Amino acid sequence: MEERVKYLFRKFLDNTCTKEEFDEVFRYLGMKENEPLIRELIREMHYQQLEALPSGIFIDESGELKGLPSPPTEKSYPAPRPPKTRARALIGVSLVLLATFVVWRLAPRPESPALARVSPKSKLVKQATRSSEYKYLVLPDSTQVCLNAGSTLEFTASFGTDNRNVVLTGEAFFDVTHSDKLPFIIYTGKVSTEVLGTAFNIKAYPDLEKIVVAVRKGKVKVNFADKQVALLTMGQQVSIGNKDNSVKEKKMKAEDAAPWQHGDLVYDDYTIEDIISDLERVYNVKIRIANPAVVGMRITTAFKKQDGVVKGLEVLSELTDTKFSLID
Repeated sequence: MEERVKYLFRKFLDNTCTKEEFDEVFRYLGMKENEPLIRELIREMHYQQLEALPSGIFIDESGELKGLPSPPTEKSYPAPRPPKTRARALIGVSLVLLATFVVWRLAPRPESPALARVSPKSKLVKQATRSSEYKYLVLPDSTQVCLNAGSTLEFTASFGTDNRNVVLTGEAFFDVTHSDKLPFIIYTGKVSTEVLGTAFNIKAYPDLEKIVVAVRKGKVKVNFADKQVALLTMGQQVSIGNKDNSVKEKKMKAEDAAPWQHGDLVYDDYTIEDIISDLERVYNVKIRIANPAVVGMRITTAFKKQDGVVKGLEVLSELTDTKFSLID
């Protein structure tokens, strides 16, 4: 994943990003775990630009460029940009990028409308897991939740009395207690999943290209941008693309709704990039991709978590004919 970030960052600096890559750059900027890497890339770029200045040019203590040649007097043709202007522009890029990064990371995120609408004065409760960590929760209404690695579940302190709304970032399996009066609603970005009482799994990590809802029992209504896109029953799942908004339904075995609970890592039509992101989260490691060109390749595969990340990377190497290695 680190190699992908570096690759996109360089394209961003060269102004050669596609719209999709540009969106991806800013998605990575918004991920807290990428802060050290992004800061280091900005620092490297800054010093590379300073080293590229012509010999004899330096920056004094006040920040002014010194030792610049006199501007050309011949004006019969468009004069090249003077070194001072070019150098200042290049150095300015570093400052703009750093400012963008800081604003992106530190700007307050708006509270979920789902939680703002109900009990606006109620305290917000947050449950979270780190990479390679799992957590079992029992909510105030007796709903059981298994929270997968690197995930967050938020709800108000009044949950179960005047609402049953939660916000999920990541992946979780829900066994929802039935209630005729209060529907249980899970918000994941633009997708909301509403149930009365059922058991199902939601995989909705912000860095993955799709959100997947799979039902083990009962019935689930899935909305996208406030419009119903699927009504799922036992043994059905739907995936919604974060980029292209595509909606795909398929049948499955009901017991396969949450394979991660049984120690299985299953990837059905996932990109290499998303699989690597998931493995990094599950095993709390960093992975290097030898050939960044394969990150967009789509594959279907599965491995046992207990076999370890190295075995998983060996499988990916065979499928993609490229090397994956752990970063110390």
